[in-house]
Amino acid sequence: MANLSAENHRHLVSWFARYPSADFRRLVELVGGFVARRLLRQPQESLRTPAQDSSSVLVPQISGPGAGTPAQLHTALGSGTKSNGPKVQEGRIMYRDDWQIKAAAKVMSLLFQANNSSAQRHLFLGGRQNDGCNRLYRSRQLIPDQGRHPARGLLQSGDRMSLLQARKPEQLIPTSAFYSTLLDYGDLIADFEAWESRQAGFSFCQYPMFLSIWAKIRILEYDARRQMEIKARQAFFSSIMSRKAVSQYLVLKVRRECLVEDSLRGVSEVVGSGEQDIKKGLRIAFQGEEGVDAGGLRKEWFLLLVREVFDPEYGLFVYDDESHYCYFSPSSFETSDQFFLIGVVLGLAIYNSTILDVALPPFLFRKLLASAPAYTGPSTTLSRPSAVLALGDLGELRPSLAAGLQQLLDYDGDVEDTFCRDFVAEGDRYGEAFQVPLCHSGENRAVTNSNRVEFVELYVKYLLETSVSRQFEPFKRGFFSVCGGNALSLFRPEEIELLVRGSDEPFDVATLKAVALYDGWAKEGRAGNEAVLAWFWDLFMEAGPREQRALLSFITGSDRLPAMGAASLVIKISCLGNDSQRFPMARTCFNMIGLYRYSSKEQLSSKLWTAVTGSEGFGLK
Repeated sequence: MANLSAENHRHLVSWFARYPSADFRRLVELVGGFVARRLLRQPQESLRTPAQDSSSVLVPQISGPGAGTPAQLHTALGSGTKSNGPKVQEGRIMYRDDWQIKAAAKVMSLLFQANNSSAQRHLFLGGRQNDGCNRLYRSRQLIPDQGRHPARGLLQSGDRMSLLQARKPEQLIPTSAFYSTLLDYGDLIADFEAWESRQAGFSFCQYPMFLSIWAKIRILEYDARRQMEIKARQAFFSSIMSRKAVSQYLVLKVRRECLVEDSLRGVSEVVGSGEQDIKKGLRIAFQGEEGVDAGGLRKEWFLLLVREVFDPEYGLFVYDDESHYCYFSPSSFETSDQFFLIGVVLGLAIYNSTILDVALPPFLFRKLLASAPAYTGPSTTLSRPSAVLALGDLGELRPSLAAGLQQLLDYDGDVEDTFCRDFVAEGDRYGEAFQVPLCHSGENRAVTNSNRVEFVELYVKYLLETSVSRQFEPFKRGFFSVCGGNALSLFRPEEIELLVRGSDEPFDVATLKAVALYDGWAKEGRAGNEAVLAWFWDLFMEAGPREQRALLSFITGSDRLPAMGAASLVIKISCLGNDSQRFPMARTCFNMIGLYRYSSKEQLSSKLWTAVTGSEGFGLK
């Protein structure tokens, strides 16, 4: 099956896409289990690499006549920066020659294509295929499908244009069903480097559907850390050659009262310099405040900046009260620099492993990856997402409007007499209504039964693309000025969304408690022996969702859980001393909260929530 022709593979993808989800899941589990079994049969040492002097990564090798001159130093430094890190030269990935793993991976890639393909999931109505409307609905279900046969994907004669039910847009089963968690315990970095070197005949980075979100984040963090080390190395040698102090970090000095303006100016100066300093590790300094940024100030900067630029009163984004998502404001008076900054912020958040509370619709991440610069890195089986936005995508952002357009498509009577619509889109600009023709002379062209599909297509394209192109283009440029590289190509849009926004799963306080660490208590790690620790977790569990997120933000600097869930977030609780009238203290850089041995639960509650609601920066508001 793996060695069939490309045409036969297309037919297989078409066939797999027609499977019922339960049967499809069993097939995916069968192939995944086979790959896991083959991996378990591999030798323990899956990769052997020669020992390497760690100093060679930081100090360039200079030899030959004139060694030690500035010219030689620049030459060595330049040759060192062309490398993306230590390469696999003599090592050998043991499973690279396992033809059974290769064949199974190829079959899994066909299943993955089928899972994300809607080309073969046609809907039928009274024996007549409805291609136009099916093309519109391929992203998201708006009206429940009650009459479709589970195996054939057909509608009963009395049903109208219903949509396919799916766990995710265009998917039979979630992306996570393809993950092979056994790979989480392997040498992912070696596999990634072998894939980058293009020397390995097979690596799992060629088939990213096997890599869990944890594995991909680990690779991405390694790639980001490697680029930061390269930039720090360049800064070190530049300071030697120029005899000037050059920071190895990207330091942004901002004022709290002018956060957006100072951030925009700082980012613009860095990007405008053309020296790729944006790839350095980010450090934030709030003017007039003490504190060294070890991660906490950076997280707070992200949180405050996102909160301000995504505020509806700022005018950059518009919110839908029904979907609770926001999208670019087509009538914004702000310059493109503001949207460029937002793109840079999202890119920096990924690059610096920081999650953001941004209510962007899922289709925007697909649109972003679909418009990425041309990829020239190592080969991968992941295809570029479709850039075509459909009615289902509008349903994510504006459900009521999308449902109304679907009713227009479903209507049995005379559309022109009943709806009285022309090929125009309505909008509102600060309380003033306006109309925009969707085509040439659209204001004079009526919507009829024969052209209603074209009308809906043009309407969706205008709302999601044309009207916001002035805002999206600088946003996209800002994002890819920071993000890029080989590691990002391993992610799908829904994984990028999870990476940016973090997990939206409900708070599992019991899991947070299970992985928490304790410092300075009489019986470290045994919360039951310290009354104040038991009270703290009781207050955490008894609090509402909003208060829980505020407490998490107080401790960690962010009110979102990591993409890998609550189990990956380790909170450290330290003892500050015996009973006191002082407030608890948090060190967001280290996800640490310090508590006194308060005399009662009521006293702890009062002190804790006062500190949570009244804190800002390095003190109280």
